[in-house]
Amino acid sequence: MMQAAVPDAMRGRLQGLFIVVVAGGPRVGALYAGTLATLTTLWFPPLLGGVLVITLVAMLARRSRRFHDYDAENPEP
Repeated sequence: MMQAAVPDAMRGRLQGLFIVVVAGGPRVGALYAGTLATLTTLWFPPLLGGVLVITLVAMLARRSRRFHDYDAENPEP
């Protein structure tokens, strides 16, 4: 969605941000899961993470009409 809707002048910056997220995301997730599993049980981190992701996506979709009304055929920045 972002690649299609971003202006041409911003695509390089967006690609750089994408690489940071792809390279850093799994490491942050491993730190989160390892720390939380050490403090609690092994099944708790994935359950909590799943609930948090579902909650955050639902909140963002509700608050942002542009995200909700996105049209892939005619993307707008």
